[in-house]
Amino acid sequence: MVIELIKGVALLLALSLLQSINSRFWHDRQTAGKVSSGVLFGVICIVGMMTPIVLTPGVIFDARSVVLSMAGLFGGPLVAGVAAIIAGGYRLWLGGLGVDVGLLVVLSSVTLGLLLRHAVARGWAKVGVWQLLVFGFVVHLFVVLLFTQLPAGVAPQVLASVSLPLLLTFTPATLFLGLLLRDGVHRAETEQALRESEARFRSLLQDIPGVAVQGYGPDGTINFWNAASERLYGFSAEEAIGRKKLDLIIPVRLRESVQQAMRQMFETHQAIPAAELLLVRQDGSEVPVFSSHGFVSHSGVDPEVFRFDIDLSERNRTESELRIAAVAFEAQEGIIVTDAQQVILRVNKAFTDSVGYTEAEAVGQTLALIYSERHDDAFYADIHQQLQRSGQWAGEIWSRRQSGEVFPQWINITAVWNEKIQVSHYVATLTDITQRKAAEEHIRQLAFFDPLTGLPNRRLLLDRLQHALAVSGRNKRSGAVLFIDLDHFKTINDTLGHEKGDLLLQQVAMRLSGCIREGDTVARLGGDEFVVMLEELDAVREIAADEAKSVGEKILALLNQPYHLVDFDFHSTSSIGVALYSGQSVPMDDLLKQADLAMYQAKSDGRNSMRFFDPTMQALVNARAKLESDLREGILQGQFLLYYQPQVDAFNHVTGAEALLRWLHPGRGMVSPADFIPLAEETGQILPLGNWVLETACAQLLAWAQQPACAQLTLAVNVSARQFREPDFAHYLLGLLDYTGADPKKLKLELTESVLAANLEDIVSKMTALRERGVSFSLDDFGTGYSSLSYLKRLPLDQLKIDQSFVRDVLIDPNDAAIAKTVVALAQSLGLAVIAEGVETEAQRDFLAQHGCHAYQGYLFSRPLPLNEFEQFLGSVSACIPLPV
Repeated sequence: MVIELIKGVALLLALSLLQSINSRFWHDRQTAGKVSSGVLFGVICIVGMMTPIVLTPGVIFDARSVVLSMAGLFGGPLVAGVAAIIAGGYRLWLGGLGVDVGLLVVLSSVTLGLLLRHAVARGWAKVGVWQLLVFGFVVHLFVVLLFTQLPAGVAPQVLASVSLPLLLTFTPATLFLGLLLRDGVHRAETEQALRESEARFRSLLQDIPGVAVQGYGPDGTINFWNAASERLYGFSAEEAIGRKKLDLIIPVRLRESVQQAMRQMFETHQAIPAAELLLVRQDGSEVPVFSSHGFVSHSGVDPEVFRFDIDLSERNRTESELRIAAVAFEAQEGIIVTDAQQVILRVNKAFTDSVGYTEAEAVGQTLALIYSERHDDAFYADIHQQLQRSGQWAGEIWSRRQSGEVFPQWINITAVWNEKIQVSHYVATLTDITQRKAAEEHIRQLAFFDPLTGLPNRRLLLDRLQHALAVSGRNKRSGAVLFIDLDHFKTINDTLGHEKGDLLLQQVAMRLSGCIREGDTVARLGGDEFVVMLEELDAVREIAADEAKSVGEKILALLNQPYHLVDFDFHSTSSIGVALYSGQSVPMDDLLKQADLAMYQAKSDGRNSMRFFDPTMQALVNARAKLESDLREGILQGQFLLYYQPQVDAFNHVTGAEALLRWLHPGRGMVSPADFIPLAEETGQILPLGNWVLETACAQLLAWAQQPACAQLTLAVNVSARQFREPDFAHYLLGLLDYTGADPKKLKLELTESVLAANLEDIVSKMTALRERGVSFSLDDFGTGYSSLSYLKRLPLDQLKIDQSFVRDVLIDPNDAAIAKTVVALAQSLGLAVIAEGVETEAQRDFLAQHGCHAYQGYLFSRPLPLNEFEQFLGSVSACIPLPV
């Protein structure tokens, strides 16, 4: 029996070991673990019943009472119930005389164990050595009592043989198994507590928002990666766990030192000191972190290191902004920091340098420290109200330095708000704009004022005139524009130099400024042109005209006074044109044109006078503008013709012709050269016209060269002074002769005396170049203009032409006769030919012939003819047959 009892004890030890293993295996699934424990207890009971002590057939003795009581005590209802079902079922299957008692043993053992468990849970009992010993004795005493329920023939024998061994053996066995299971339960509870603690720890780490936590083992494999790490480094937990930390977030340059630090921690079980590092995000960017470590090690588990990283990006950015703010605070602009009541708390060096107050003098004062009297209280109140509304104000302010000097500043004030959305401070930046204002004023002077005289220029005049017209329209009063031009101003520039001319203009500006009222304007348009604008004249036009006339006469008198130009006294006069206005009935540009026209009328009437604008002036200007437009169109449309007037010799032979320009306008008819030639000279159209005449003349000479009757004819062409002064005129004409093939010896250029007025050397050079090729020259209208014998001697001329104004009255006016005779004599003395134009009577021809002039041109012989009529005329008289007288 002792051996059988020892076997029972061995089963109890096995039960203890298996229960410990089972508890660890099922620690995450409690219900499954309890069912498994119940099966384990039940199986142990079966094993015990398979090798029992058989007291009599059908009556067995085993350690199931010990096992089932412990199942109830340490396993609880589920474990005890499963074990009882298994053990009871097997005992029922075994059958025999003791089956009922055996089932009662199963039920009583489980029940007693559960009762003790309940008492322990309520705190009525403890699971100690003595408590377990007493419990074991009670359980098996109850079992002994149950044996009394065996059949009468069996019970006494069983009780006699089993009672004492049962109590002596199974009572300590219950104590022994209870202690083993208690330790196992305590160990399991401890492990569960540790697991729960670790879970809470990891859950805590997982949810820490501001700290990125990673856990890794000795080889650097990551086994923990919290949500903050996901946000900081960009890797999800699934992407990070299982990978090497070195490959994931450690930059290449740090990997060797980090690996050495990891090795040191796992060898020494000590965390390395915290440090700032630059680690790598998933996108390759670097992030600054403050990194610290914690080493975790406990028995049965591989050691771990937990890394705690705090993102320093915001701190570094804040520090950088603070450094920048510190540098900015000492920038070139003045800076003031005040509290909400605008009491100065701090100023920078630029502010103290600008206003002259030291920091100690400024701090504690309000912004009124630098206020000047340029602005009233309402101005500063408006600033305060705007700051209250929007928290910002910017604008120009005149501030006061400590010395009392007032100077302009650009101030930008910004409110600083606290967390309660209340103004806590104001920050003001102050920029001294003295130089900028001076530059703006200089630019304004350049833009709106004449730099020589300081008077308003055209732009400012137009601005003021536009305003004056608008005011006149509202108040119904009149005004006047006086256009003033200095007479013969070019003379002083040409004779005395531009320095004296500038001095004259400055004195004129001073005199004009001194003779007008405060509300009027004097402006210089440019050159020697000035404008005086008179405002607030009488509403009645006649009275306003008298007022303007009075001012104009005053101006004429003042400008007629001598000017002292340093060491030279100069006398000058002026011409004034006046245009009146009332409201905006006349556009501004037209008003100036009207005054300009009136001024030109004053010049035409002899200068040193004043004229008011007359609408007939405008009609003449319009007509002239229309004629100019038609002239340009006529050149483009080929409306011009050449007429030819014969030139004859003393024997009445036709020796040549003069080409005369005619304009056949489709609407105007034949336009007089007296109307369009001066206009062409003024507008520059004389150049294309002159070129056309020369080209046509050369082509005609070439055509005549093919006709024997005309081959010896010369053709005289008038060349304007403007065309002859063109730098390339000689080159152009020689090229034209080469291109057309015309004979240069048949071409005669008629020049007027005006060509001699400027650059005689250039004129002589061109004439010489052309004369060398055979082109001859005739001086047209000789005696009517700029005649000088010294100049005449230098010119390579071939002929002088007596002007028709002398020929017309040569028989009745002794002066004209004397001039004609003098021209002939002069030509003979210089070896030049002479021809008279405008010969209309035989008496005129005879007089000229008598005094040595034997070439003629005029209506006595023929009027100017179109080409076909001229050639018909030649055919009727023949170039070689004397013309009938």
